[in-house]
Amino acid sequence: MDTQDAQTNDAGPRTLRRGLAVLNALRENPEFGLSITGLARATGLQRPTIYRLLAALMDGGFVRKVGGSKRYMACLGQESGPLAGQDPRIQIAYPAMRRLAAATGDAVFLVVRDGPESLSLWREIGPYPVQILATYAGKRQPLGVGSGGMALLAKLDDATVDGIIDHNSDKLELYGGMTIREMRQLVQNTRTRGYSVVGNYAVRGALGVGCALTDSRRQPVLSISVTAITERMPATRQREIASLIQDELDAMASRI
Repeated sequence: MDTQDAQTNDAGPRTLRRGLAVLNALRENPEFGLSITGLARATGLQRPTIYRLLAALMDGGFVRKVGGSKRYMACLGQESGPLAGQDPRIQIAYPAMRRLAAATGDAVFLVVRDGPESLSLWREIGPYPVQILATYAGKRQPLGVGSGGMALLAKLDDATVDGIIDHNSDKLELYGGMTIREMRQLVQNTRTRGYSVVGNYAVRGALGVGCALTDSRRQPVLSISVTAITERMPATRQREIASLIQDELDAMASRI
């Protein structure tokens, strides 16, 4: 292969990497987007290169221009790419989950309630080399056996909690030998603490911290949790992560 062929073969991957850098920069600024100057600052690319990349990304439906401004935004949810056609709760939580994964380095999960079960909607993986992938999009399990589900369960009234635990009583033992008594204690701990901490039930060697977002009737809408290996989750870090999650949920509240 001569030098010209090598340069030609390298051009495609280089352009792809640059395009992904632009797209990632926009995804990291989902609320207001970025101008060409902001993109140049974020990516280190020259302005003419950014204009060419943006044109291609807009043709593909991955980026749109903010009307009446000089800013550009990544298309999320039903507008484009990885979230096309997804549950609207994913669209709302996606930017927050990306920020949490980057800030904590660990796996972040979006969970909702479906009757007596929890349903995982989305998962974002952080950069830490050891990840606990406790669940995946579409997985169901008894409400409360994971930190996201426990955050949701603890927001419900006592009668509903009792009914759900009774309904799932014959399944709990499958999750690390959890008992009804332990489940009730976890609910109480979560209410007292303000966030859930669940370890070594759904996945051995893992510990998750979760917080739930409620609607105007104080009914849980969704939860976000962060899960890591137990050694990365001392009590001080549990509180720090819970605070990060709660800040993100507070910012999302007006959009639910």
